[in-house]
Amino acid sequence: MSNVLAFRQPDTVRPEATGKGFALMHRQFMDSKLYKDSQAVHLWLHCVMKANYESKVIKTDLGEMVIGRGQFLTGRPTLVTETGISDNKVKSLLDTFCRMGMITRESYGRNFTRITLVKYDEFQSIFNPKEIQGKSNGEPRAPRLQEVVNPTEIQEKSITKELTNNSITNVIESPSVIVKAEKKKPSFSCEDVVSAYHEILPEAKGIRALSDTRRNKIKTFWVKASKITRQLDKEPFTLDSWKAYLKYISTNCRWMLEDRPDSRSGKTWQKKGLEYFLNDETYLQVREGAKDDR
Repeated sequence: MSNVLAFRQPDTVRPEATGKGFALMHRQFMDSKLYKDSQAVHLWLHCVMKANYESKVIKTDLGEMVIGRGQFLTGRPTLVTETGISDNKVKSLLDTFCRMGMITRESYGRNFTRITLVKYDEFQSIFNPKEIQGKSNGEPRAPRLQEVVNPTEIQEKSITKELTNNSITNVIESPSVIVKAEKKKPSFSCEDVVSAYHEILPEAKGIRALSDTRRNKIKTFWVKASKITRQLDKEPFTLDSWKAYLKYISTNCRWMLEDRPDSRSGKTWQKKGLEYFLNDETYLQVREGAKDDR
């Protein structure tokens, strides 16, 4: 008997038409004290269903944001409407999920909250569910699934069209701003990106810590730069592309790396920092030679 349950649309419903894929629910949840609370089960299942299978860039009233794999934007009024659970109960359960390490929350004032399912990759992996099964079984015997299902194939057909949140007034999820994540996970991290920046542009403003804002900016830039690079080179934007971009700046855009006095205003133009280079418009203009020294 498998320890992984697959929740999906009936075979008569096409995922393309409904915008629904399927998600995996591990039976380990049955061992939790929360399992005896039907509303807790309902809300947790709802969170699993709402979480993104792939990273997306969306427009909100606070600007563009990357909503990563295992994340979704919501608010308590929305969760109340979507689940029928009372506001106080939703608040209490979300606090419990956080306390138990099941989710993390990032609040953006009264606009919305970004919820991250902490172990999403562990239970919603793009590889075969049998591999997850092997990690969770105490016995070495190989598990059997009732049917062979490839989660990636179904999920790639799924098109998420809804981001209905009563507390998000002007959120637009448009095909023009949603870019599919690379099928393969990048073999580098935000730390690698910063390390290359310091190594190639030692004269630029250095950074000492990677905040959530900076990590989010790196991810957003990567999606946009990849779109530009595909147009120019027919290839995705990689860590090597990032290094080549910085090396070009170090040779041809020296003005970005120097403090220069402005005789007209009497001020001094400061050398550029990481945030300046993590801008898709700057990247495009550098690629086109529009930022070269004159």
